[in-house]
Amino acid sequence: METLWLVVLGVLTVGYFALAGFDYGTGLLLPFRGRAETLQRMTPFFLGNEVWLVAAVGVLFAAFPRLEGELLSGAHSTFTLILAGLVLFMAAVQLRLWWWLVFTGALTVSVGWGLFLAHLVDAPWPVALVMPVLFAAHGWVFQHRRWALFPVTALLCALPIPLAFSSIDVTGLMAHPDTLSLLAWVAIPIIPLVVVLQWSTVAISSR
Repeated sequence: METLWLVVLGVLTVGYFALAGFDYGTGLLLPFRGRAETLQRMTPFFLGNEVWLVAAVGVLFAAFPRLEGELLSGAHSTFTLILAGLVLFMAAVQLRLWWWLVFTGALTVSVGWGLFLAHLVDAPWPVALVMPVLFAAHGWVFQHRRWALFPVTALLCALPIPLAFSSIDVTGLMAHPDTLSLLAWVAIPIIPLVVVLQWSTVAISSR
């Protein structure tokens, strides 16, 4: 059961970075492209992509209740930066605010995840630039409809943080087995449906 929930958390995390990555990448490209058209292409996917993050956080708190402290240890300011960027980015996109607010939110989120990656692998802060670069490349592929490259940039965005996260020993950090079994009845039937619906939306839009 513990392995199952590790896989679930990994799938949700990978899905979030693979799909929301082109949202942030689109925001990072706004100063260099037609802003109205660029945002219009992203909007149909925007809220659906963020659902992956909500689901991943839900699994984290429910199945790994003591892992939160492990992740937040020494990274409180980084998570504050990520949260602030998410709020700004989502509000700016949904309320159609000035383009530079969308750009600022995307940049803040991207740098925040980069700093978190540097924290996980105990690397110097310049490593934080990796995530903005990967998101921007993913956004460029999405905006230009280079679908043959889309799986490549999606994987490049999706894998760094989950791979770094896998170095954490979760022994003793998971919920009681009975709790995990109960959660499985609720979550496991829903997750495949979310995956199919989300990727179907991307596939239909790519035509």
